[in-house]
Amino acid sequence: MESEPRPTRATIILSIGMALSGTAGLFSVSSGQPTFNVVFFRCVFGALALIGWVSLRSGWKSLFSIERRLWPLVLISGICLVLNWLSLFEAFHRTSIGFATIIYHLQPFWIVLAGGLLLKEALSRHKIGWICLAFLGLIITILPKIGNMQTDRNWLIGVGLALVASLFYAATTLTTRAIKGVNPDVLSAVHCLIGCIAFLPFLNTAALETDSAGMWGWLVGLGIIHTGIVYVLLYTAYPKVQTAVIAAAAFLNPVVALLSDFLVFGRSITVLQAVGLGLILLAGLGVNLGWPFCFGKPHDSSRCSRRPSRNSADS
Repeated sequence: MESEPRPTRATIILSIGMALSGTAGLFSVSSGQPTFNVVFFRCVFGALALIGWVSLRSGWKSLFSIERRLWPLVLISGICLVLNWLSLFEAFHRTSIGFATIIYHLQPFWIVLAGGLLLKEALSRHKIGWICLAFLGLIITILPKIGNMQTDRNWLIGVGLALVASLFYAATTLTTRAIKGVNPDVLSAVHCLIGCIAFLPFLNTAALETDSAGMWGWLVGLGIIHTGIVYVLLYTAYPKVQTAVIAAAAFLNPVVALLSDFLVFGRSITVLQAVGLGLILLAGLGVNLGWPFCFGKPHDSSRCSRRPSRNSADS
């Protein structure tokens, strides 16, 4: 019998990047800072890390290579990205890291729906089927909390914020697709700079008056690890691996988020919620790989599958 092929170096790099991205919520919550402060410093330290990487790789002048006509789209995509972070990090505080992360993974369906409704892209019955399954999973996930929603409005707001974050992510992806000829690491560095400017007026300096060195460790880590190292790992791996590998590796993000939530904060989910969250992830895999839904003849997945966006692990 032939031995199974070993994971390639690119696959290992991709897996490390996806797993690391799943710990973003842990760093955010553990910093103990207000959400605006967390996002601001993620942008600051992320910008420093990415600018350093871009300068070493292609020279600092490449940061000024974006054409003037593209700047409106760059600004819109950057604002959507940092608002996505803001909504998601606040959702972590109001629900839980693992729960918010998987609700956030409704993002591919907004992209498919927007592509069909706004860009007139083909919206097959198979895609519609997976979308319906995902939202069925969302309903099942929320069901155990329906009785407590009147008294636990904070949790309901958190679910809403996770959904809003997924919408902003979809908007970022769609606008970024229209930006041609710009290296993704350059674009990400510019996005972080946009975030620094946008959130500076909302910085809560009083919350920073603490003797906790750990606070700065979490904030620096969130910027350098999750916005610098993770992005570089993903950008390096994406062109070298197949779509199926990217879609499969994306599962590491919510799995690590759930594990960190349980091991560090002792938060777990019910069996019914696990079923609902599993349906969301399964539907996302089906959409990304162009799988046929449970009815009709199998179709050629190469025609309708799409490579996940380069921000697919961004959280």
